[in-house]
Order: sequence, then C-alpha cells, then structure tokens
Amino acid sequence: MIFLIFTAEGLAEAAAEIKAEKATLWLNPGLQENDKLSGFIAAGCDCYFLPEQVDAGNEKAVLNALSHVEKNSRDNEIYVEYL
Repeated sequence: MIFLIFTAEGLAEAAAEIKAEKATLWLNPGLQENDKLSGFIAAGCDCYFLPEQVDAGNEKAVLNALSHVEKNSRDNEIYVEYL
C-alpha cells in the first residue's frame, strides 16, 4: 500500500493507518524536515520524496505526481491526498 501525501496535515491525518499498514510513503520534498518522519521509518514504512514540490490544489500536478509514483513503484494500491 502506498500513500501519496502533499501536506503535513494530510500526513498527520493518515498517520495511524500508514503505520498500521507499514505503508510506503511518497511525499512532497517540503516534508523532508517533518519531525514525524522518523516515527514512520521506525514503524517500518519506506519514505520517498517527489522530484519537485506539488501543489495539491492543482489537479494536473497531482495526476503528474501520481504518474511518477506509479512508474517508480510496484504496488498498485495507492491512496492519494486530495484537497
């Protein structure tokens, strides 16, 4: 299972499910300094960062990010944060 997360709020909302599933995270690069990431890694989650910052309010940008994740992942089950 993969979670594609763009905001700190979205990460906080999905945190329990992400940890429970030991899901893979794909995140906006702006979240690299999030102090919660170590908790996800400790829970067994893999964390990856998108190549560029994505405006979660821009549908085309979100679809492009999703396409990037699909090309770089084997898992077909992807949950996407939408604003």
